[in-house]
Parts: sequence; C-alpha cells; structure tokens
Amino acid sequence: MITSPSYQAYKELFHSQYNDLCNYAYSFLKDDAAAEDVVQETFIKLWEKHRQLIDIPNIKAYLFRAVRNNSISVLRKQSTEEAGNKGFEWLAETAEDPGAKEIENAKPYYEQLVYEAIANLPPQCREVFTCCRLQGMTHQQTATKLGLSAKTVENYMGRALKLLRKYLQQYGLPVSILFLLKIFMPL
Repeated sequence: MITSPSYQAYKELFHSQYNDLCNYAYSFLKDDAAAEDVVQETFIKLWEKHRQLIDIPNIKAYLFRAVRNNSISVLRKQSTEEAGNKGFEWLAETAEDPGAKEIENAKPYYEQLVYEAIANLPPQCREVFTCCRLQGMTHQQTATKLGLSAKTVENYMGRALKLLRKYLQQYGLPVSILFLLKIFMPL
C-alpha cells in the first residue's frame, strides 16, 4: 500500500474533485460511464506526471481543463467512428472552463517574472539561453553561432535553468520554471 505524502494529497484531491469532474465531463459526453472513464483517465495521467506537475498554482483549473480536453477528444473519436470527421471544435469555444479566466489572468504576471529572470542571467548564460529557448536553436547550432563547444552550451543551459529557478523561487512563484517555459516559449 502506498503511503507517501504525495499519494495522500493525490487521494484527497481525487475524492474532493471526482464528482464535480464527472459532472463536468457528463456535460460534454451525456454518458455517465464515458464521463467516469474520462475522469479516471485524467487522474491516472495526473498520477503518472505528478512529479512534473507538483507546482501548478491551481490544480483544480488544470483538472477541469484536462477533463474538457479529454472529453472533446472522446467526442472527436466517436464522431470519426460514427459519421466521419465532423468535429466538435465549437465545444471548445462554448464550454465553460471554471479555471480558464484565472489561468489567463495570471499569465502576464508569470511572463513578466520569467523575462525578468532571463534579464538577470549572466551575459553568456542569457545569450545561450536565448538562442536555445527563445530562438529554438539546437545546442549544436548555438555552439556554432557563439563559437563554443556543444558541451559548453549544455553547461550554460544547465546553469541558466538553475539560476532561473532560484530567481523565481525568491518571488514565491508557485509554478516550476520548466512548466512556464513550455507555456511561454518554444522548446
């Protein structure tokens, strides 16, 4: 039997949100069994990725968004199987998402902190980070452009990420830098 603190928190989250999430999935699917399947799959995926998602500021909003997306995927699959690919894009635009506004309102604050953190990097780290993350260059392309070895670029990237995390932690940012970088910047 698993008894770790993260499992206990996961279990509590499951029990507190399960019924609301099932009702939300039902609003899309109009099928109790399918709604429960979607919610259970969402929780399974959450558990599989729980170490990566540990600092999400609003886990409830994340779960509702995941259930919505998974429900729409089920509808698309059903649509393809039953009547060809008619699509259900209109659902994504019209469905209520309880946490969407909260997430959207927080983005400018998070973006600002990320870009302040990048601006505070040492010049060489910032230049390497900018090439790799903001411009989407590979480590080898960055190394060639800057006249460095690929290993040096890797070292600068590791240092940059470490410094970014440290900078953001001093502001109590509840989201890991890697999660932010996936939202705001191409990887």
